[in-house]
Amino acid sequence: MKKFIFIFCLLVSTVSAQAITETNLVCLSNNICTFMSPTENGYDFYLVNRAPNANITRSITLNLSLKNLKSDLVFPQYYVLRSSDPIRVTSLAVENESKEIFYSVSVIDYLGDWDAIHDDTVTYSLPFPKGIRSRIGQGYNGHFTHVGALQYSIDFTLPIGTPIHSARRGRVVQVVKKYTEGGIRNDLLSKANSILIQHDDGTIGNYAHLKKDGVVVNEGDYVEEGQLIGYSGNTGYSQGPHLHFEVHKPKKGSTVETIPTFFKTQYSDREYLNYLYLYWQPEKGIDPPNTDLLDEDILLCRKRGNEILSQCNDRKFRLGEMYALQLEFNKPTIKQVELFLTIDGNTVEPYYQKWNIRNENLLEYRYFTIPKNRNFVGNWKMVIKVDGEEKKKFFFQIDP
Repeated sequence: MKKFIFIFCLLVSTVSAQAITETNLVCLSNNICTFMSPTENGYDFYLVNRAPNANITRSITLNLSLKNLKSDLVFPQYYVLRSSDPIRVTSLAVENESKEIFYSVSVIDYLGDWDAIHDDTVTYSLPFPKGIRSRIGQGYNGHFTHVGALQYSIDFTLPIGTPIHSARRGRVVQVVKKYTEGGIRNDLLSKANSILIQHDDGTIGNYAHLKKDGVVVNEGDYVEEGQLIGYSGNTGYSQGPHLHFEVHKPKKGSTVETIPTFFKTQYSDREYLNYLYLYWQPEKGIDPPNTDLLDEDILLCRKRGNEILSQCNDRKFRLGEMYALQLEFNKPTIKQVELFLTIDGNTVEPYYQKWNIRNENLLEYRYFTIPKNRNFVGNWKMVIKVDGEEKKKFFFQIDP
């Protein structure tokens, strides 16, 4: 699973210093360029960003090897390019004017600003639209992949093709949309489709595992918070369809530093997200839920063989069919559930069942097979109670 993306470019060039002027740049393939300007006893060495979009901040590790030239700096040195203005790196003094002088340059280029200070007053939006709900499949310090440099990452469980919205405004600095495959294989670690967005404070938002061609923005675009940017998928190193989100900045030493972030949710105007909790966008005028089990998450569904539950709005069943009661909790909880079943006319003795929900049982099922007995034909009522409180009633019909 690709958790972060950086561009690595390396060029080693042997160049006669006499041939270098300000108008004769030596450029790498990533448009990071150098030039030397003559001085009284040598040269001033400069670094400059010649990328088409110089508003994209880039952090640079610069190594400089010299022959018959001397600098007062010890390399590597670290720089941040925030515009197309040249940065003076060092003065190079010629040691022996009777001999040729050479230099070689290597540059490692990272998107973002490693001197950035995250604006901790910012509250992020959930990266999907209203009407969508998502459970946190892996949260901060998750044991699967959210460790080390990636400890402050969030995995939103989402079906493939779910619209993805920007959690914070910023400039799109990189998009990847060509990959098709996902799974738990090392060769897929660098093959997640993704969008990187540079925020105003220099940090980067990473939206990863998007579907192939599931990107609707371009590098250089400035996007607003809540704007559609792409569609979720299951590409790269991934256990299943989801969106990986993190905020990071580059870190000196060839890695990144992820940053914990607050979100606006249906529970709070500002909170950290919790592992296994179900989240959705808050709506104006609607109070936070005061229950772990919403009425809409108590379903009575048909089941056929090994198929998934279906026809959850159907209230007609037949003898011999199987149906299921499904309960989906918003967050880990401990509850007692009671189920009461009765039929008009009392042709079948009332049925009662009680069981306990453990913390990890977020999605609970109870399956029932209707006996092929004509006494079961008729109108039924099912009452569901949770911790002694009546939560929902179902009225359904069983036909021959």
